[in-house]
Amino acid sequence: MSRRVPEAAPLVGLVLAFTFALFGLLFSSNHLGTLLVSALVFYPFVAFGIVRSADPTNVFVPDYVLAAGFLGSAPILLYGIAIGQALFGALVALVVGVPPTLYHARFGESVNPLSPDQTLAAGLLGAAGLLAYAAVSSLLVGSASAAILGAAAVDYRRQRGGPIERRTRTIALVGCLGGGLLAFGVLAATGRPTEGLAAGGVLVVIGAFVAFGAESA
Repeated sequence: MSRRVPEAAPLVGLVLAFTFALFGLLFSSNHLGTLLVSALVFYPFVAFGIVRSADPTNVFVPDYVLAAGFLGSAPILLYGIAIGQALFGALVALVVGVPPTLYHARFGESVNPLSPDQTLAAGLLGAAGLLAYAAVSSLLVGSASAAILGAAAVDYRRQRGGPIERRTRTIALVGCLGGGLLAFGVLAATGRPTEGLAAGGVLVVIGAFVAFGAESA
């Protein structure tokens, strides 16, 4: 008799990602880029295993998944800072650490000392900080990092705190849309229209995600 084995998909992804990572670490000097691609190879297989599993927590224990995400992302961020690529390190760390965090938010018991609203505020402030730092560095990389962090904060708030109140949602939308227009205007006026579009687009996306998350909870 055949039986679905959802844990086989992550194992396949792990083998592929590890093979690519090992090759890249041995023969390429761009270690952060290698880790980024490896994560992008690995996580779709994990997502497939979770979706196909009747009860994913039997195989993917939420607390262990969260710990693995932290242990994987924290050294990457520190490595990026150590080699002078803090922004790119933050991007790779977010790509590695956000999926386990959101998985835990859906299936695990909360271990976050902050409330859902406080977490949302901290995430949005962190995204704004990434954009501000990126303005003097690589705004395209910073925009991607800010988008991931902001969207993750909204999704976490939706999973842990339920629908966002209308007043809070309105303030967040106005802030994101207004900030997006302001960022585009300021950067375009200083001769950086492409980067202005990237920064403004991130804020617009986060604002749209706030609206979507509030209604779909």
